[in-house]
Amino acid sequence: MGSNAPDALDNEKPQHWCYLDAYWLDRYPVTCCQYQSFIAADGYRDRQWWSAAGWQWVQAGQIQQPLYWSDALAGSDRPVCGVSYYEAEAYARFAGKRLPTEAEWEKAASWDPNHQRSRPYPWGDELPDARRCNCDGIAGWTASVQAYPTGASASGAWDMLGNVWEWTATCFGGYIGFQCYPYRGYSQAYFDGEHYVLKGGSWATRPQAMRNSFRNWYYPDMRQMFAGFRCARDPD
Repeated sequence: MGSNAPDALDNEKPQHWCYLDAYWLDRYPVTCCQYQSFIAADGYRDRQWWSAAGWQWVQAGQIQQPLYWSDALAGSDRPVCGVSYYEAEAYARFAGKRLPTEAEWEKAASWDPNHQRSRPYPWGDELPDARRCNCDGIAGWTASVQAYPTGASASGAWDMLGNVWEWTATCFGGYIGFQCYPYRGYSQAYFDGEHYVLKGGSWATRPQAMRNSFRNWYYPDMRQMFAGFRCARDPD
């Protein structure tokens, strides 16, 4: 995982092998329709789904639904957005799943078992464009999670780039061998154990910042119109 490409940022380097136990990753990001089931089940008032920090956040803010949520979205197969890490984590527990680690997400996006190599983009080596993903603000908002079949990864995961940034369970930090760029404020200042990695880019992200190895990071209580998630689970 990671990248040694000339345009890779310091936090993407060095590229390195990462060995993972078996896992399952959802084919698509969690949709508004799926998330509605959590809202309808009073998930925001049910302590069992929330971490201690997440429950404290929900109670303090009287949170009842994602940011920018409307009932018109309830049946939509667009990815849910405007959710914090805490909300993503709670929904995953509700669904009997969990958030993927950054490594799990990146393997599903990158690894090509037929050629035993890591792809820079889910579909191969070609730069992102409107045929393969929802990016660069062209669509103006999120699209159906099934809108871009040609953007699928070798593992069969759709929508890995574009549409919404996806929360992972991994705290943002440097890889072993990390070397800080001269501008220290970009990455290293956020290696504090309090920011979580998001992957994939959103409908508004420029193609230059969209690749499997690119890393974004937010505080866990951050809610953005650009952020959603997908779930993972361990084999039975």
